[in-house]
Formats: sequence, structure tokens, C-alpha cells
Amino acid sequence: MTKHLCSASAPLDTPQVVQGLLMTKHLCFVGFSLQDPNFSEVAETVRATLTGDSSTASRNLFGSLLSLHNRPFLAELWPDVQQVPMDMADASGPDRLSSAQCARRLDIFLDKVSLDASTPTRHLLDPNFSGVFDKQQRELREALLLFEAELASRPDARAAAGFEAVSALLRGLGLPADSPALAEPDVLQPDEEGGNG
Repeated sequence: MTKHLCSASAPLDTPQVVQGLLMTKHLCFVGFSLQDPNFSEVAETVRATLTGDSSTASRNLFGSLLSLHNRPFLAELWPDVQQVPMDMADASGPDRLSSAQCARRLDIFLDKVSLDASTPTRHLLDPNFSGVFDKQQRELREALLLFEAELASRPDARAAAGFEAVSALLRGLGLPADSPALAEPDVLQPDEEGGNG
């Protein structure tokens, strides 16, 4: 499911856009207290619309709120927003983390999300990016394309046990899924190779 980030600095001056996102996407709220009256009004409109639509009954969450501390009352105020606190301890409990500790956890979490979402090499084998390479990237791309062509001509290599890792690497570099280098090999079974009969 596609996720979009709503930050505290993003103004809600386009309610139709926000309504559309709330109805069709799973939003990730970071640094947003859900106390903006404009947002509450938009959310209430979307709630009223979705309540009468049976096709959206199974999708009852607007999104997820990344919060520093566990705020159980939010579940009552916002049943359609999943809270993901950086500190699961009770707000008044002795094990409660400081806001600074929670903020550090949130920073680490967002760094990990950014790392997982970024694909700095996905363009190398994507034909749509062929005109944007510098000299070194062109050299690397040409070597990878030779490797792709070699794999396409060797079905036995594509049938090898380790090929799945190679395939994942090539897809991660932007090789289209329909590339012959990624095709399932038509390898003959050992008893068919001899051509008996």
C-alpha cells in the first residue's frame, strides 16, 4: 500500500487533496498532533463518506501516526489512525522513556525507512535512464548489459541454485522483469538429454 507523509509544516490549504488521500492511501503522520481543526473537519467528512460505502468497510484506517509516547486516548478520538509510539510504556509508569530518547528512536526509525525506500542504483539497468550517465556509470552499465546478454544465452546458469540472488540484484539495479536474462530456463531433464527413442 502506498504511504504518504504528512508533516506538521504542511498546510492543509487543499482539503480536497487531503480528502482524496485519506480515502485512497495509507498516510504516515510524523510530527502531527491530529489537533488541527481543519484536518479534523476533513477527516470527519471522509468518515461520513466511508461509513456508507461497503467497498471500504475492510479498509478502516486513514493511516499511522508515529508518536514519541504512548497516548492510549488517541484510539478513542481517532479510531481510524493507528498509533505507533516510540515508547510503549504507560505515560505515568517508571519505565517511561524521556522525550529525547523517544525522539532519537524516531530519528533512527525514519533513517531506516529512508534507507529502505531509497534506490540509488535502480537506474543503472533501467532503459528509461540511458541518457543520464556519466562516463563511469556508462562503463558500469555496459559491463552489466554484457552480463545480462550472457545470462540470457545461458539457461543452465539461470537454473543454478544461486541464480535467485543474482536475479534479485539485477532487478534491484533496474533490469526490467521481462528481460530474457531473468526468464525461467527451459532446461531438459537429465533423462531427456540423451534423446532415447
